[in-house]
Amino acid sequence: MLTNKEIRSTAREYLRGNYKMAVINLILITIANSVMQSVVRTLTGESALNMRMTGETLPNWDSVFSMQSSPFQTTLNVVLSIIVALIIGSMQMGNEWGYLDMLDGTPLSSGHLLKPFENQLFKTLGVLALQAIYVILWSVLLIIPGIMKLYALALSNFIYFDNPDMKTTDILRQSESFMKGKKMRLFQLDLTYFVVYLIPVALFFGVGITAFNMYAGAATADSDALLYQALLLVGLMLAAFAIFGILTFIVEPRRKAARAVFYSEVLKEENLIIG
Repeated sequence: MLTNKEIRSTAREYLRGNYKMAVINLILITIANSVMQSVVRTLTGESALNMRMTGETLPNWDSVFSMQSSPFQTTLNVVLSIIVALIIGSMQMGNEWGYLDMLDGTPLSSGHLLKPFENQLFKTLGVLALQAIYVILWSVLLIIPGIMKLYALALSNFIYFDNPDMKTTDILRQSESFMKGKKMRLFQLDLTYFVVYLIPVALFFGVGITAFNMYAGAATADSDALLYQALLLVGLMLAAFAIFGILTFIVEPRRKAARAVFYSEVLKEENLIIG
């Protein structure tokens, strides 16, 4: 099996000529998620903050905390949020399938995002739902078991792509079997990409220190100084979010391509040709 460094290098080679489309697919998923979340907020009344504001143009803290959603709104919110999560999860699954096609010489395309909806949609939703249920149940025990389960099931979407007729539970079992002794290896591979996100994290620490200093000196500072500190705080927060967003579009295509290469290496190690 290739080393993680070799896997990253191989992934970069496959991304040549596909990187632009990889970024476009991430943008499309982000837009779809934002639009559907906005629809959910509108349908459940959250976008209007339930607008029981006693006629005020802007809400004060008392009015915000006094607002309560009805049981119907809460139930509708949960149901719609689950539906949105499954739809976005399906698009992300299709995005992962695109990277497998890429390894076989097929260019990435936005059409990959829709592939899970074309055939066996309910099975696709079942694979996603079962993964989520397993990870949540293991996370109830402790965070670490939840993370271990997440990595045990990390190859499920790839296996489903290669074996569309395999039973849902067998897909997850196959992933767990493949990942025995390899969970830490994949975690280390992911970590080499996630470490880049320390940049905005460091900026957030700067925000925290700034906020602390702002409130610590609030009693003696004049209004101009408080305004300057507040603007600085907002500016740092916006900068941190912007950097995180930019890094996502730089890092995620590379990480997903590396995961696809990792999967292909697992198949080679298992002496399997699936599909």
